[in-house]
Amino acid sequence: MSEVQPLEWNFRELVENSGDIFIVVDRTCKIRYISSSVSKLYGAQPIALLGRDIFDYVSVDRVEEIKGWLTNSVSGQSYEIGLELRKGLTTYFDVHISYAYQQDAMHGFVLKLHDITKKKTKEKELIDTNKQLDQVIYKTTHDLKAPIMSALGLVNLAEKAPIEQKQEYLTLIKRSLLKLNAFIEEMNNFFRNEKLALQREKIVMGKLVKDEIHDLKNLYHAEKIRIEVAIEESGEFFSDVVRVKTIITNILTNAIKYADPKKADPFIQVAIKVGAGCCEISVSDNGIGIEDDQLVRVFDLFHRATSVSHGTGIGLFIVKDTIERLNGTIEVQSEIGKGTTFRMQIPNQLYQQAVLN
Repeated sequence: MSEVQPLEWNFRELVENSGDIFIVVDRTCKIRYISSSVSKLYGAQPIALLGRDIFDYVSVDRVEEIKGWLTNSVSGQSYEIGLELRKGLTTYFDVHISYAYQQDAMHGFVLKLHDITKKKTKEKELIDTNKQLDQVIYKTTHDLKAPIMSALGLVNLAEKAPIEQKQEYLTLIKRSLLKLNAFIEEMNNFFRNEKLALQREKIVMGKLVKDEIHDLKNLYHAEKIRIEVAIEESGEFFSDVVRVKTIITNILTNAIKYADPKKADPFIQVAIKVGAGCCEISVSDNGIGIEDDQLVRVFDLFHRATSVSHGTGIGLFIVKDTIERLNGTIEVQSEIGKGTTFRMQIPNQLYQQAVLN
């Protein structure tokens, strides 16, 4: 007997200190034993789980499926499952099922749960990336072809047109090429945002916004739109200048594209407040606005909330994706016919660095 005890002790130590969770359930699926690793890894107390039904932690739609596993599986078989060990948070496991015998009779089941949440997250990211790539390839080939064909058609007409009409065709050709250039620049921003590592550098928001407004007015002939800028910089702001510039450019471009030409005083109001914790950015306009049913999809890739303007549907997706990469937030409010407001917060990396140190 003295030789058996050390073996049992070593086995218990192996189980208790494992990175996996070991659960013994009886034939009615009540928990009779659960390793203390559930406490170390997920904060659940083993003693509080004893006697609980294992299906209390399984989504209702999968209960019958898992009962089938226990009834029909061969001992040693593995399955994947998601359990809500923390409220509102699902953890995914590879579940290895073995039969528990007592006096040569099947008494219950031994479940070994190996956490595969990181693996599942990576799989989902890969699936989402592939879907996104399919969309990008289709959209790119489609949207590159349209302005090129338009420009070629106009060149053909210009070659045959009398001298007095050639300038008109050249203006139209230029417009098609500018549209093509704008799309290429948006796609460049999209892939640059995906690939570039985050940088930390000082940004003077007043100068950045002024330069962007100047460039956009020249590009989109937005001289009829009144743009007001109010900037309050109470301290230095550090972030990724390329990504912050991308956010400002796309938000302002969106406001210019969807301005309401019927209004006597079309305007865009930019308010920026730089604080120790974050940079708050608000961009409001009195443009055409967005329908309520379109607001929930306004940040989706290639979604255009209106057919009034011929946008690519990628600008606001880039904005949201970029802000999330900077651990910031964005929200939008809009009323059709009255205008739209975007409010953003971008963490100040200088402040974050000071906290970490």
